[in-house]
Amino acid sequence: MRRPIGWVDKAFPEGRREVKVQFHADDICWRFRLKGTKEWIRDGEPREEDWLTLEKKIKQLIQRGHQYQRELQLAEMRGKKK
Repeated sequence: MRRPIGWVDKAFPEGRREVKVQFHADDICWRFRLKGTKEWIRDGEPREEDWLTLEKKIKQLIQRGHQYQRELQLAEMRGKKK
């Protein structure tokens, strides 16, 4: 299993938020953590900005050969299977 893709969302309305995304088969697992908390929120719904950031990060990783095209397709479909 590969490492999760992560970033810090500084424009989140409630403050800085750490985002981690992990792919498992044809599923996308999103985890969120607000600054100052220790527990991860696993059942949060990603915003459209999160999906766009994920697509951008995946494209960068594909260019370097670290990610597969199917993960990009899954992100473009917003996690919904065909």
